[in-house]
Amino acid sequence: MKDEPITTVERVIDDVEAALSRNDLEGIVGLFAQDATIESYLVSRVFNRKEGVCRGRDEIRELARALMKRGVPWGGHEPPIIRGNTVAVEFMTASSEAEKFSVDIIEVRDGKIQSLRAYAGWRAVLALTGEPRN
Repeated sequence: MKDEPITTVERVIDDVEAALSRNDLEGIVGLFAQDATIESYLVSRVFNRKEGVCRGRDEIRELARALMKRGVPWGGHEPPIIRGNTVAVEFMTASSEAEKFSVDIIEVRDGKIQSLRAYAGWRAVLALTGEPRN
């Protein structure tokens, strides 16, 4: 697989942020390839299943819809790190621009997101369990 131009990868990330800011469900889903996957700790919670993987746009749409209804627990993010077709984005908590929350690793192919793997930091795990931070 040849690398996408960095401008294409940057555009995809910008388009994700723009669609999220507009709460544009179909805009978000349209940024993913037909056979894209999302691996996340949130998938098993939202779909109430053991496996934490969404496959294809239909499942991605349902995940995005559920997450949009819940509201976003994270705030801004560090500048994305781009290497070839791979992007790493480190998110902060909504309450602090200094506290790290989670990291998404995104693979872009043919101008679409092929896969997104979300890794939770301890603050994200606490947010999921509802335990207070001390």
